[in-house]
Amino acid sequence: MPMRPRTVPKGLVFVLPFVCVLLGMFAWGAAGTPAMELGQFPTIQATSLNGAHLNLPANFSGQLNLVIISFTREQQQEVDSWIPAARKIESAHAKFRYYELPTASRENLLYRWWFNGALRSNTTDIELRSRILTAYVGKRAFKKSLHIANEKKAVAILVDQKGHVYWRADGSYREQDMPAILSALAANGE
Repeated sequence: MPMRPRTVPKGLVFVLPFVCVLLGMFAWGAAGTPAMELGQFPTIQATSLNGAHLNLPANFSGQLNLVIISFTREQQQEVDSWIPAARKIESAHAKFRYYELPTASRENLLYRWWFNGALRSNTTDIELRSRILTAYVGKRAFKKSLHIANEKKAVAILVDQKGHVYWRADGSYREQDMPAILSALAANGE
């Protein structure tokens, strides 16, 4: 007696691939967000308010560094909201550092001189001056590398000296950011 081949119901033919894709996405998401989604910190040059010229990310001094990137003066309040938490984390973790990174398009030298002078005159804390790094970059490529969709909010990233981004948040500091940063530090041996 010959066996009849089994047929798959028509509805299942369309549903099965969809279910497989969903299961794959769930399994991928359960493993955590891939680092590539967070971007890669590009190689750029920056200058501290103390006048030190730095090649970033190689010259970040921490094993992991919280870098708060701003695009406009109006974002300074968002940037400032991160500083108390960053200081607290740094006091407990020897290999952690934090920086402010005001970022602007490449402009003429006169503009850079004026902008850096304005920042310097507004920052009287000498230690803080070493943490404020101005960067004049091709903003489109910079934002693309870090997967920054727009310049409406400051962006905080946790990055190593090779430019690998381990965590990010947009806007002002929130209480839930502390455990996320500490978890990333612990996962990286700090």
